[in-house]
Amino acid sequence: MAVRQYDKIPIVETARRCGLVLDSRSLRRTGVEASCPFCGDRGVGKHHLSLNTDTDQYRCNLCGAHGNSVSLYARIKGLSNKEAYLELAQEAKVYPMPQAPSPQTQERQPVPLEQRHAAYSDMLEHLTLLDRHGENLLERGLSEERIRANGYKSMPETERGRRLLADLLRSHGHELNGLPGFRTYYGEWTLSGPNGFLIPVRNKDGLIQGLKIRLDEADAPNRKYRWLSSRGLPNGTRSYSWVHVTGDRSRKCAFLTEGPLKGDVASFLAKDELFLCIGGVNALHGLTDTIRALGVREVVEAMDMDQMTNPNVRKAVLAMRKEVQKIPAFAIQSTHGTPCKGVDDSLLSRAATM
Repeated sequence: MAVRQYDKIPIVETARRCGLVLDSRSLRRTGVEASCPFCGDRGVGKHHLSLNTDTDQYRCNLCGAHGNSVSLYARIKGLSNKEAYLELAQEAKVYPMPQAPSPQTQERQPVPLEQRHAAYSDMLEHLTLLDRHGENLLERGLSEERIRANGYKSMPETERGRRLLADLLRSHGHELNGLPGFRTYYGEWTLSGPNGFLIPVRNKDGLIQGLKIRLDEADAPNRKYRWLSSRGLPNGTRSYSWVHVTGDRSRKCAFLTEGPLKGDVASFLAKDELFLCIGGVNALHGLTDTIRALGVREVVEAMDMDQMTNPNVRKAVLAMRKEVQKIPAFAIQSTHGTPCKGVDDSLLSRAATM
């Protein structure tokens, strides 16, 4: 059956006609960045909508909205695709209209840990760390050697780079179907997620369970981090809030804090103290199993200071204490308040005064 042909509608021209704000710095790239009209991403400096000038398709790295020039114009103007095409189709070349992907009806579970570790390790080896991300990590108190050892890398910032990465991993024999962060886009595998740098989240044996992104642009001060996940996207896979283990795993006393990067920094500044890092005060799945597997006999709370002022956070912390105290012959302590928000800030402040 012949593929139906349509006139080529330039995606950047369509975006301008729709009134989208374009990032002028990206106009010479294959992936032009623009404001997203579907997720409220309209503020100054917010350009989460990627416009691919090779395929004349768009995708929002935040809300997942996607399509081509015709569907973009149709959705914004409240028209059918046919009506939108008739308004747009002038002075154009012929191009085949992509078929919309079929929705995923059942949520996909991640592939086993060993497969995730192998694929993510290979992926990180082929990525680089941008200068601005390296400077961010140095400012937190990490050394260049520790930054390399921990494996932080920057997300590819172009759609072409993300597709090439997916192709590379597949050519190395990695299964992307079931790997959080990867999805298909009109039949092609690609990496999904906002721009930022990747933080490996490791288990008690140092295997990478998943990746967290420190966002370049956060929509709220308390939403700077996001799991690398492709949940709800075509052939995508959800991620879980895995417990991150960092530091000397032979120690029997561990510090408990929020967030893998905070734990990495705190452990480095505290001369490799053992840190267990949860995704948030309500993300306790796997914590007691990790404590038991490591043989830890004592945990010292090193949570953020908002537990002292936020009643919801305080309630969650008390629930966490109740859960871990179920472990026989186990002790839990709480650190005393400091003027710093988190344990990493406290240790960095202390190091600066020495």
